[in-house]
Amino acid sequence: MRSTFKVLFYLKKDKHKPQPVVPVMGRITVNGTISQFSAKLNVPPHLWEVKDGRAKGKSFKADRINRHLDTVSYTHLTLPTN
Repeated sequence: MRSTFKVLFYLKKDKHKPQPVVPVMGRITVNGTISQFSAKLNVPPHLWEVKDGRAKGKSFKADRINRHLDTVSYTHLTLPTN
């Protein structure tokens, strides 16, 4: 049987008040089962690329954010299964 695996990052915006930075959340989907977690990272909304689920641009800040997301993804990919 073929299994599916996907990691997605998104911003958790508050619709009622604008924020200078918003938390980044992650979602892992394995065979249709969803698990959500906090990436423990806050990002200015103007730096976020919704389509890619990453910070846009090549600035130092965007690079640092994307490296953190890569580390979080890699950590979840290499978790031992019991």
